[in-house]
Amino acid sequence: MSGFRWGILGTGRINLRVLPGFSEAGHAIAVVGSRDPARGRAHAAELGAARAGSYDDVLAADDVDAVYVSLPNGLHAAWSIRALEAGKPVLCEKPMAASVADCQAMVEAAERHGLPLAEAFMYRYHPRWRVVRQLLDEGAIGRVLTLRAAFGFRLDRAEDVRLSPELAGGAAQDVGCYAVNAARWFLGEPTRVRGRLADRRGVGVDTHGAAVLEYPDGVLATVECSFDAPIGQRFELVGERGTIEVPGPFLPSRDHSVRVGDRVEQVPPANQYAEQFRAFARCVREGTPLLTPGTDAAGTQDVIARWRLYTEAREEGDR
Repeated sequence: MSGFRWGILGTGRINLRVLPGFSEAGHAIAVVGSRDPARGRAHAAELGAARAGSYDDVLAADDVDAVYVSLPNGLHAAWSIRALEAGKPVLCEKPMAASVADCQAMVEAAERHGLPLAEAFMYRYHPRWRVVRQLLDEGAIGRVLTLRAAFGFRLDRAEDVRLSPELAGGAAQDVGCYAVNAARWFLGEPTRVRGRLADRRGVGVDTHGAAVLEYPDGVLATVECSFDAPIGQRFELVGERGTIEVPGPFLPSRDHSVRVGDRVEQVPPANQYAEQFRAFARCVREGTPLLTPGTDAAGTQDVIARWRLYTEAREEGDR
């Protein structure tokens, strides 16, 4: 849907990654908001935005159809709510907020003002996931017994905001949330969560972790995340009669296929950011439902909270 205009809150690197998606969708960036005027102007120039301003300038802009919140995690809730109160639909980077309570407060603000709110789990908009769903519906691997999901890399920048406890950093929130979100998407809400999260650098946030999510009838999901090891990306469904694997499930590079046992289902390449932006614009203008509504976000945070609580309980028991 062309002619759609965005205001962006934040000048993080993620904006450069998603920029081709704005362009491919035919959308424009009207204004970039920053706390630092010079940085805002420089970033606006990088993005090809019409202008830069403060966060409040973005919220007050008449030529903004929706706000994309790409601030550090700990600022998502407050500024998303302010954007909604200013009458702007919000697409908020994942995690939408770092607690169940904040997610619920954001949803309540969206409902109060009758505006769309979405969490930017862009991977769900890639067309290969429709292939995965179709294969499952056709019974290609039988009943699913195990889901495996992982996302991790070495984060070597010591000053990175993702290592800040004050800004709700940590591997679970930055990359583990993808694995948890995928498990919930396919299996629903787990009955039990067991796992460990480790602060291996002593920075006040988790930098490495793994968990097992338990479901009725013995169905299991394993999720892993890391800032300390290049574990890469993984998504696999194991059924009674076979497996489905999605290479590079969250950030695909050249391989956009789906693998069913020894067979490879080729899926045309797609820019999942562009698909996400198009879907959000349709939601704003036509009311089309989204794959990542804000109402889904609290479930992911509930699992991460239970993961952290299990870790704390085990650590207390080890003392």
